[in-house]
Amino acid sequence: MDLTDLNIKLNPLKDGATTEGDITYLLFSQDKSKAEIFLPKKDKGLVLAKTNEGNWANKGFILISWKGYVLQKDGIAVFGGQ
Repeated sequence: MDLTDLNIKLNPLKDGATTEGDITYLLFSQDKSKAEIFLPKKDKGLVLAKTNEGNWANKGFILISWKGYVLQKDGIAVFGGQ
């Protein structure tokens, strides 16, 4: 799979605003129960499971569906996009 073919790309954020840097790619399972994020400079994706709140989470990462998607790491928005 070529990551650049994925439709959902999240741009890096700093203080809530888009900034320069490498993007993160996002892929959902067919039923949207899982989301896989492909972080810059990482060899493998990280699978996030859907939570009761309707977000996806794993290992300090939370993906929130709000005006597109926002990916938080330890409570700080680090990537966002549509």
